[in-house]
Amino acid sequence: MKKTIFSVALLLVSTGIFAQQQDSLLRRQMELQREFNPTLQDANKINSLPSVPQPAIKKANTGYSPWAGRTTPPLEIAIPDPANIMTEVPFSSKKGYVSLGAGNYANIDGALGYRLVENEKSNLTFNFLHSSSNGDINYVQESDPAGNKAFFMDNLGQLRYGHLLSAFKLNLKAAYSHNAFNYYGNTFGNDRFYDNVNQTLGVFNLGLGVESNKSDLVNYRGFFDFKNFASKYGSDLTSAGLKGNHIDAVVGLDKPFQGGDSRVGVDGKFLGVFYSQGMDDFTLLGANPYVAFEGLNWKARLGADLLFQMLGGTKFRVAPNIELDLKVAGHSSLYAHIKGGIDGNTYLDMMNESRYITPMTPVKSSFSIVDIEAGAKIGEVSGFRFDIFGGFKKTEDEHFLVLNQIVQAETPDMPSIKESLAPLYGNFSHSHIGGMLQSNIWSPLDIALRIKKNFYTVNDTGIPDAKAYNKPGFETDISTTFSATSNLKFMLNYYFAGDRWSYFNDTNVQINNINDLNFGALYDINESFAIHLKANNLLLQKYDIWYGYPAQGFNAMGGFTLKF
Repeated sequence: MKKTIFSVALLLVSTGIFAQQQDSLLRRQMELQREFNPTLQDANKINSLPSVPQPAIKKANTGYSPWAGRTTPPLEIAIPDPANIMTEVPFSSKKGYVSLGAGNYANIDGALGYRLVENEKSNLTFNFLHSSSNGDINYVQESDPAGNKAFFMDNLGQLRYGHLLSAFKLNLKAAYSHNAFNYYGNTFGNDRFYDNVNQTLGVFNLGLGVESNKSDLVNYRGFFDFKNFASKYGSDLTSAGLKGNHIDAVVGLDKPFQGGDSRVGVDGKFLGVFYSQGMDDFTLLGANPYVAFEGLNWKARLGADLLFQMLGGTKFRVAPNIELDLKVAGHSSLYAHIKGGIDGNTYLDMMNESRYITPMTPVKSSFSIVDIEAGAKIGEVSGFRFDIFGGFKKTEDEHFLVLNQIVQAETPDMPSIKESLAPLYGNFSHSHIGGMLQSNIWSPLDIALRIKKNFYTVNDTGIPDAKAYNKPGFETDISTTFSATSNLKFMLNYYFAGDRWSYFNDTNVQINNINDLNFGALYDINESFAIHLKANNLLLQKYDIWYGYPAQGFNAMGGFTLKF
């Protein structure tokens, strides 16, 4: 414990000099959520309400379900908050906003924010966010009972402060989130293990960051992010929940050369998770030396990640970290990103992936030997764009979440199924190809079409003919926005995900396709007040998010947004 306290103190001192608040996006497992940050002047569209910020973006376990609170579709029409709330100009006369929407399934989304201070040197903002649901959902599979009430409530309050000094930029953040939910999954007639009692998770978050002003000598940057978390229930309803501290820190230095167009540098990172009981602590140290070049129509970053993981013995890993971009014509380019690394799969990581994972379940860290993404962007001009992309990823100890099945009951009255999710492991290879077409040739209408085909290979699971559980084989989505007038917009989204599998009762089980159509409308009554409507699952489809955890049926929500 003394060593832990000493390490935290040392990091606090060091990151006070070399820390940067990293803009990030936490993706939760039931609803695509983006941080409502009024200080982002380049944000031209705020799609939905935010969730707790994370210092690093972790790829979700699936490509189609980065949503985990309300059981709604991944491409649901977001609450159409006016897109330019305090983002059009640096010093808008409107300092606050309030947004509220409500619908069936007792779905409620709300946001309140106020810009307390904003001038050329400083900004201080406050916001509070709420999202909840409490409706009955029917299971896709035959079961008795045929459904259950699915409840969740997420609340987040945060203060953010930024200050521009002569030598560097300073960012501070303080936030607290409280999440409550029940394990509403299908028990297939067995007694409910968690009895619909609400689990809770509270997270207190402090962040500190600095970034030096651009210099031809040396540039520094970094951030320090501290989270203290506590859940209510542990492995059963009589056990205390998990508590601990999650620390993320990054420091970086770079030296420009060749007139500032190129640079050589190194980034260092620390990830430490210290649990009070029930799980082993996790520590990851990393260094990323690199050299970056930039020419008239190209740029390249060549580097590698050197990673030391301390959990059950020290492990040393090396992964590539390379980015290449080439402009081949006036509005076309080629790119290739070759990376890899360790996913810690810490407690908060897994709660972000799916809050319904069985409590007190440690998930192995995974190592991606290589993760390649490459493609071509063609016609990056107003009115038309066409992208072709592909990639390959090879991962050791990849996890797949399936309904928790107790192989052997410890007591005769113990259920054989828990209504929560548990991980299966395997060595995993994932290849994909796809394309995206986007057009607004007719100015009132924006259309985007994306198609992606995935190929999976899974080994060393101990399961014959193992599948990439809960990962789609084929995906397509279409998004359209029609501006009927300057004040009235209509939105229509369609999403399809097919060839989905899970594992239940020692058998591969194919999951229903996601076949989801959503509609939304936004009407700006004046510059301060807007009303909105969205309707999801218009095709009345029944499908699972994870096997045994169904999405909501048809649901609609209406509300308003006020700037003041």
